[in-house]
Amino acid sequence: MSIKRIFTICTLCLCWRIISAVPLGPFNTTLLEKLKSDYQKGDKEVILYIKLQEKMAEKYIKMPPLSVTAKKKLPPSKDPRDYMTLSPYWWPDSTKADGLPYIRKDGERNPEVYEYPERENANRFGDAVYCLGILYYITGKEAYAKACANHLRTWFTDSKLGMNPNMIYAQSVPGMKNMRGSGFIDSRRFIRALGVAKLIEGSKNWTDSDKKKLDEWATAFCYWMENSTQGQRESHAINNHVLWYEAIHLMVLAYLERTDRIREVAEKNILPNIGTQIADDGSLPQEIKRTLSLHYSTFALEALMEANQITNQLGLNLWSAPATNGKVASQAIDYLYPYYLNPESWKFKQIESFDQSRAAILLYEAGTALGNQKYIDTAKLIGLKYKTSDVATIPYLILKKK
Repeated sequence: MSIKRIFTICTLCLCWRIISAVPLGPFNTTLLEKLKSDYQKGDKEVILYIKLQEKMAEKYIKMPPLSVTAKKKLPPSKDPRDYMTLSPYWWPDSTKADGLPYIRKDGERNPEVYEYPERENANRFGDAVYCLGILYYITGKEAYAKACANHLRTWFTDSKLGMNPNMIYAQSVPGMKNMRGSGFIDSRRFIRALGVAKLIEGSKNWTDSDKKKLDEWATAFCYWMENSTQGQRESHAINNHVLWYEAIHLMVLAYLERTDRIREVAEKNILPNIGTQIADDGSLPQEIKRTLSLHYSTFALEALMEANQITNQLGLNLWSAPATNGKVASQAIDYLYPYYLNPESWKFKQIESFDQSRAAILLYEAGTALGNQKYIDTAKLIGLKYKTSDVATIPYLILKKK
């Protein structure tokens, strides 16, 4: 064997070790691994930054584990373990004595949604697990793994408190008789926790039994989403919902380590949907007709971003891979770029102010995936608040502004 060939093989093995250091899941593996490496090397800025995150984690360690059973109202099944929420933009019909069926007011959130605590609890659970799991992965401190494991068990696998692996009653609409699939998107609030569970698998606080039970939950959830009527309807949506359906799908498949299926879903489902949703000018017609059009255009691409964090680890770049009609996701980010710099110039309806920090992360992710330095520089220019409480931004120290 030639020296050159040996060197090539050794280089590929080294690259694979670097790439695979972070378990397959919805993470920017490069940024996460750099944080861990710099922390272990004693980088002063990183040490200070992680200490700030550890202060935030204290509340998640003290916070009682959350459960879907903490309900004020039971779903039609009468089973408190079934996840249930109301669809946010539906309101009582003022022309009807009983207000039924509810009618849609796009972009206007009905305060009744907060009477169903799963929505907010799913967010809090997702934040807690993500923060604790990331900190354990970076610091190796068992206190974080222990608290993370307690949250995971209670939400998913506890025999009395754990969630049933379905989304049958998610985003229900009072008075509507037709079964809807759109509530499935709620699962994005907690499903990333499966990937986080991978980060604590080396801990003594996450046992083989814990992993087996979560494997069983994820397998059942995957079967439900692929085979239920609601899951099938969501998989045929024509807007951001189908992109989020498939992003969530990939998160579950990544946890189950079904890499062959991940590539199949990406190539046969995600890329064709990207192709049909992007107009010739790069806009997303299904999103720009919304009352929060810049928000939803960004939201659609955030699903693609999270999906790409998984497929990219397998060598498939969703930002540059062409759909069957020749469209590429980079066209959409090209279209949005000037408006991310100046959201006030957005020419479509946006009834609430737009959070530019979301643009910063999206531009950074797209920029690194596409090798587009302009996007990366703009992401750093927009930046993120250094002490932001949004735990999803933890890996993005590179974008933080003090």
